[in-house]
Amino acid sequence: MMSGLGVRTFSMLIYFEACGRLLSFSAAARELYVTTGAVSQQIRKLEEQLGIKLFERRPSGIRLTAKGNELLTVTRQSIEAIRQTVERLQVNSIDTAVRLTSTPSFVFKWLIPMLKEFNLNNPDIKIETYAEAALLNLSTASFDLAIDYSKGEYQNFDATLLVEEILLPVISPEYMKGANWQDPKIWDSVSLLHDAMPWSDAPRDAEWRYWLDQSGLTDVSSRQGHYFNRSDMAIAAADAGLGVALARGSLVKEELASGRLIAPLPAVPSCCNYYLVTPKGKAISHSVGVLRDWLLSKV
Repeated sequence: MMSGLGVRTFSMLIYFEACGRLLSFSAAARELYVTTGAVSQQIRKLEEQLGIKLFERRPSGIRLTAKGNELLTVTRQSIEAIRQTVERLQVNSIDTAVRLTSTPSFVFKWLIPMLKEFNLNNPDIKIETYAEAALLNLSTASFDLAIDYSKGEYQNFDATLLVEEILLPVISPEYMKGANWQDPKIWDSVSLLHDAMPWSDAPRDAEWRYWLDQSGLTDVSSRQGHYFNRSDMAIAAADAGLGVALARGSLVKEELASGRLIAPLPAVPSCCNYYLVTPKGKAISHSVGVLRDWLLSKV
């Protein structure tokens, strides 16, 4: 008779639980991916170690003894408790990761500079950030949180206003230096730099057309110039002196503060804003809630 249970005994109890539940050495072997002989050997060793008979071997199969049945009950309870604990620990581990998706321009210019502070305050929450396309396709994306530039109309998602955006022309300090930007004729000489994919289903000159109309420059053509499929590329082109980009205020704070870009004309409120989006009806984990609340507190 043994005085305690060792690691090998616990291993043999796994074999025992499968045999007792299935009442078949061969069925247990298939479930455990071992041979029937290996199962039979483990049960024999367990019986020898415990000093009790667990199964009655008959030509028609095996049957639990009274003591075997009693041991099976507590073994199954223990294994189930272990399984539930492991699942709970795994869920808690997964809960610390947040899948966040947005457009590359917003991730690079706004989000990444801010995440250092969040990481310092929440070191256990890991953020998996995806910025795969100039426009988000929320219907095919797998995410916990999304930051989308739009007019705020969502059918299958919950959306909260994150950033009220403005639009303003920006140029390098050397671009057309000394020009009178208050003179409407200047637009005959400038090269417009476009984000050709500003929001879903928008014409490729949509942002410039909107700003010009809001600024009383309805006669100025918005179609000329250079086109890019990302806002940050248009901003970089302005920084390089290629023309005048229509920038979203949240994406050019660093360039304006450093003087790398200047804004020769006033900004106007954008027709679109950045929204924090979550799948409608989906339960929000603790980690997602922490990141969501932190982002909203920053703006």
